[in-house]
This record gives sequence, structure tokens and C-alpha cells, in this order.
Amino acid sequence: MKKAVLFCPSKVWGGIEKNVLLRARFLGESGVRVYVILLQGFFAERFEELDNVSVIEVKSRGGDFNLAVVANYVRILRRLQPDVVFAALKKDWWLVSLSSKLAGVKRVILYLGIARRVKSPVKFFAIFRLMKSILMVNSGSLKQEMLKHPRFFDENNVVRVYNGFSQSETEVPGLDFRAMFDLPDDAVIVGCAGRFSPMKGFDLLPDVLSRLPANVHVIHAGEGEFEQQIKAEIQARPESERIHFLGYRKDMDRFFNSIDLFLLCSRNEGMANVLNEAMSYGKPVISTRVPGSEELLGDGRYGILVDIDDVDAMAEAVLAVVNRERQFDPSELRQWIEGEFGMHRMVAETNRLFFETPLP
Repeated sequence: MKKAVLFCPSKVWGGIEKNVLLRARFLGESGVRVYVILLQGFFAERFEELDNVSVIEVKSRGGDFNLAVVANYVRILRRLQPDVVFAALKKDWWLVSLSSKLAGVKRVILYLGIARRVKSPVKFFAIFRLMKSILMVNSGSLKQEMLKHPRFFDENNVVRVYNGFSQSETEVPGLDFRAMFDLPDDAVIVGCAGRFSPMKGFDLLPDVLSRLPANVHVIHAGEGEFEQQIKAEIQARPESERIHFLGYRKDMDRFFNSIDLFLLCSRNEGMANVLNEAMSYGKPVISTRVPGSEELLGDGRYGILVDIDDVDAMAEAVLAVVNRERQFDPSELRQWIEGEFGMHRMVAETNRLFFETPLP
């Protein structure tokens, strides 16, 4: 039986963590024995019912030179003897690569979901040239960005694997946001989703709404470490009466079935999972020109692209959808997502990279 160890010792739950859960699920269902490394007390319950998946909790992820963490990781990897190790978070690259090397694991995949500056050249050289870890990215634009650093990266050690999505169940009943938040019958529901973080741009929502009719409301799903700070900024504005927070939701299928359109106002992304999800439900989408969004929206054919922080353009795009000046065929959106970003493609490409592709 093939074995995979997925490292995700995180204290927040966002797109990367969901990606680990997704990969653990389909790897386990395909017969791979999966072990997920999590921080003690964080998110183990979300992996409990997955086939062939076990959680190993660790007390600390440590810093770059934490010998105790390295020793613990080496013990775990020597005991499990996996075919592949996958590290989902950039801050774990060094320790996971070093521990895997010491434990004799030859195939190490490091995930990058968003563009980052190369701040530690020596460390990057050690990870990708000496220890020969492989970088997995989720968009072509992010791959090209990393290939700008040929000292560390080339076509052999940077692999693009698009995030994948199963075709959604459009018959799932929606949520009655109008009753939930006492909204008028003619309310237009703009969906937003994601963890509270400055890079997600949710602080821009009052400015966007100030340029839109009073019946346009935003419903946000998500949580995060900057939640109190960003909510306080929003609630200081009069437009906050039209911004409604759901918190963390397991039933995101019902969320997407209940919105009229989706807005991504991020300042940085790799390829935003929520855009894929919204489009898989046939919803019109508006996105800033963050990495991956132009690929996902087919350079504007399948959604509206606006510049980062351009609240005027965001408001104009919302109005264009509301007034039916820009229309998108739900079935065409679903077909695009299924064909180019479907789960079958992610599963095949992940399995190929994890177990078949020759090592650099």
C-alpha cells in the first residue's frame, strides 16, 4: 500500500487547509494510506471520518532550527516510511525537507498557493537544489513567477497542479438570507468568503457598497485571526448595516446556492478556491487581478476582472451583473470548471506527481 504524509500544522482554517483535507480524502479513497500532521488541538475532527486517513498531532511546529521538532519529525517518518511527504505551508518547508532527508524519504513535495518573495537564498538553495524538494503551485502564473529565480527553480522542480472541484449539487436547498438578516425582498445578495486577513481585501467592502444602491447587501462566510480587527474597521462605517457575517460554515453548498453573485476582492492569491466553487454553482463572479484569477476566468470570458483595490471598478462590475449588462450562462460556467479545473484532473495530476513523476 502506498503511503503519504501530509504536514499541515496550522492554527487557522483557510484555503490551504481545505486543500489538504481534500487531498487527504481522495488519496485515502483511492487506497493510499494517509497520515496528516496537525497541531495538537487544531482541526483533527475535520479528518475523523475520512477513509484510510489518520491524524498525528504534534505539540509544536518549531522554528527553522528547532532540533526537538526535527527529531520528532524524523521519528515519525522513519516509523511510517512514506512514499511521499507533502508540506502545505511555506513556513514548514525547511524543517520538513530536512527531516525527510534525514529519515530517508526521497520524494518531498512543497506546496505554494500564493506568490512569496525569496527572502532566504541560502535556505532556498538548500531545499530545492541540495535536498531536491519539488515545488507544487496551483496556477500557471505562479509557476512563471517562481521560474524567475533560476538559481532555485526550473521546469523539473516546479509543477503546476490546479486546485480541483467536484461538480456541485445545484439542487441543495439554499439559505434564506432575507429572513436570516431581515433583508428586503428586493435585496441583491453579493457573496464573499474567506478567512479574515488583510490580503483578502474585506476592509474594502464598505467603500464598494457606498457606490451601490441601498438594496445591495454582502454576506460573508469565514473566520480568521484578524477577524476582530477587520470587523471593527467595517463596523465603524455606516455601510456595515449591509454587511452580514456568517462565520465558519460547513454547508458552503447552501451558501453558494443562496447568493446572486460572488465578489473576490483579494490583494493576493495563488488561485482562489472560492472562485472555483462559486463558478461551479453557476454564479457570476467578479475578481481582482490576483495570480490565477485570469486563468480561472478565461481572461474575462467567464467573469469580470478588476484591478486590485479598485473599489470603483468593483462597484461598476456588481452593477453590470445586477443590471444584466454582463450575463454569464450558468451551464457554461459549470462546464468550464468541470473541464479545466475538475476534480478528476487534480486527482490524476496529484497522483502522478506524488507517486510516478521521475525525481529531479
